[in-house]
Amino acid sequence: MIINNKEVLQSYILTTAKYDYSVYEKRILYRIVELLQAMTEGKKLNQRYSVQITTLEDYDITMPISAVLADEKDENYTRIKNAFTSLQKKIIQYEDKKSWQSLNLLERPKIIKDGGNSVVSFRLSPLIAECFMDFSKGYRKYELATAMLFQSEYSMRFYELFSNQAKPINYSIDTLKEMFGITNKYKLTADFLRYVVEPAKKELDEKSPYTFIYKPLKTGRKITSLQFIPIYQADKENHALKGKKLGKQMSTRFYLEPTDKEYLMAQYAFTEKEIKNNCDLFESLYQVLEKGELIDKLADLRRFASETNNPKGYVIKSLKKLLDDTQNALLKKKQAIEKGVNDKRVKESQSLANVLANFK
Repeated sequence: MIINNKEVLQSYILTTAKYDYSVYEKRILYRIVELLQAMTEGKKLNQRYSVQITTLEDYDITMPISAVLADEKDENYTRIKNAFTSLQKKIIQYEDKKSWQSLNLLERPKIIKDGGNSVVSFRLSPLIAECFMDFSKGYRKYELATAMLFQSEYSMRFYELFSNQAKPINYSIDTLKEMFGITNKYKLTADFLRYVVEPAKKELDEKSPYTFIYKPLKTGRKITSLQFIPIYQADKENHALKGKKLGKQMSTRFYLEPTDKEYLMAQYAFTEKEIKNNCDLFESLYQVLEKGELIDKLADLRRFASETNNPKGYVIKSLKKLLDDTQNALLKKKQAIEKGVNDKRVKESQSLANVLANFK
């Protein structure tokens, strides 16, 4: 089975959730996100896929077994059965002011065997489905084909965290271990870096348009956090996918703040279509600007734009220059950090060599 590449939006709730899932469990989750996203957008599903809402508002999902295989050579059906069994055992607890509920992540997995056309069906409770579709706390966008090809669940998690990100972000090691469901493993920080962070980075470097470099942060003499600097690798991005401009087919709320959109339409007379035509630009700007900074930049451009024959064109041209300048500044910062790390390693290596020489 050849994976059709597409971009998928994943609820930030799932991206930062605390769990320890296998590679095949993650692939199942990716497919669920994809199907529910298609359903909410009103897209017609392939005839081998189905999402039915029951009278009790449960979601009955059917998909081909091949949908969670890495490629046409992957025939690991035993792992798929184990993955569905494991997901069925995972418990999600939900509580609000009125009630508390304990729910299985998914229910009633069933495989109908038919050679290469085998399908699997299962059920999601309404609350679980809502969690998958909840974009209210932000989202992560990633290429489905890339995510499905990772061989490490840690690569998948880091890919979700850093996909389409540009700004450095700090995570404590305890937080990462809790998010990945490995709190009781790798008690030595060196082991956590060796067996979790480094292998994930290597796989992202090789396969992903989004990877990272990291810098250990210390509290006293102990490494307690890591600063991650997301890296974009243009040569590994699916350009055909980028050309489709997913954002044009979706509501502008997924890539433009309401106040920014209102300002563009009121001050510069942008239409909905014109905004969608520049969705990649706005999305990229949000990755490198501080929250609320875009509308300040738009306000700064107002006087100059009004003096031109084409205010909209002036604004878009100016925003593109702003994006290029900001990205170049971030690149220089990244290179400076990398140089600092490398210089430190050289000094440490030289220091060790001197110690060894004196020892001899």
